[in-house]
Amino acid sequence: MASTERARGNAIGLIETRGIVALTAGIEAMIKTADVQCIAVDRVSSGYLIAAIQGQLAAVRQALDAGSAAVKRYGELRAAQLYPRPSAESSALLETHRAAALQNAVLALPSGDGR
Repeated sequence: MASTERARGNAIGLIETRGIVALTAGIEAMIKTADVQCIAVDRVSSGYLIAAIQGQLAAVRQALDAGSAAVKRYGELRAAQLYPRPSAESSALLETHRAAALQNAVLALPSGDGR
């Protein structure tokens, strides 16, 4: 998705965790709870990971709450942040080669629909 599309009325939420199990639980909870998409997953430092979601403001807020609760059950929640109307420049920072590789991997799953 292009940066300009992200900047038009879509909120972005970030969740930072310690450990892949906690991050996976958080992402799953966020996606199942609200109509959001995971747009980026990256390693911050040794053992610390971050996931970014995108959607309408209320959906992202609801997803972050559910994701934070799930992360706390399985590991350490370092931060959860909501950006209601990110600028195009801020959104462009999330577009990495890793994010594209993750999206391609998800689309290659047997279901093929990305969910």
